[in-house]
Amino acid sequence: MVCVLLGLSGAVRYWRELQFLSIGSQSKNSPFPLKDIPNLLGTWRALEGAETVLDPEIAKLAGSTDHVLRTYADDQSGERVTVLVLYGPADAVWGHTPDICYPASGFKTVIPSREVQIPLEGASRSVAFREALYGKSLGGATMLQEVYYSFRNAGQWRSEMGSQWKQFRYFPGMFKIQIERRVKTAQLGDSPAQSLLASLVEEIEKRSAPDSAASPAVVATTAAAGPAGK
Repeated sequence: MVCVLLGLSGAVRYWRELQFLSIGSQSKNSPFPLKDIPNLLGTWRALEGAETVLDPEIAKLAGSTDHVLRTYADDQSGERVTVLVLYGPADAVWGHTPDICYPASGFKTVIPSREVQIPLEGASRSVAFREALYGKSLGGATMLQEVYYSFRNAGQWRSEMGSQWKQFRYFPGMFKIQIERRVKTAQLGDSPAQSLLASLVEEIEKRSAPDSAASPAVVATTAAAGPAGK
């Protein structure tokens, strides 16, 4: 009887591993090409000739399997922001935050990152982002950069994903939105870029609804397996 139970347990584990591999393979690529994100988002327009790509080594380090890097300008205020939308394996993407990357590039934290809620247009809900302000001395002056970022995994937007690592096996794909805007004063709040963030969130959700669903069989099997399946 013990041998039979051990054999069944091994078979279940093997079956589940195959399912995890299948989910990971299916989620490797973005649910849609990120270049399809519109150049016109509300009052924000992508500048012609300003779209670029990450250095291949940086893209690999960031976990990117697809990304788009553009400069958008607001037709109303004239403000400009640099937008990075990235998709890749959750376990590789979640740890790359401005809190780490900006200081590594010579910036100093002026205002530490904090969570803010970005209201979505035409919806009775908001999405969690983190905002921060960084500064870097250039030729005797200080360049200030306002930064916002958030992640999407398992159909949910979060500004911090470290506590969610257990679900990455079931939902292995992750989106990241990060924007930066050069500012003149060392303060945060009510940024004109928040409307662009809302538009980006809505576009990604509209185009990638299926990406948040792991195989029901995997979820059910894991739940039935209990603590042994963790």
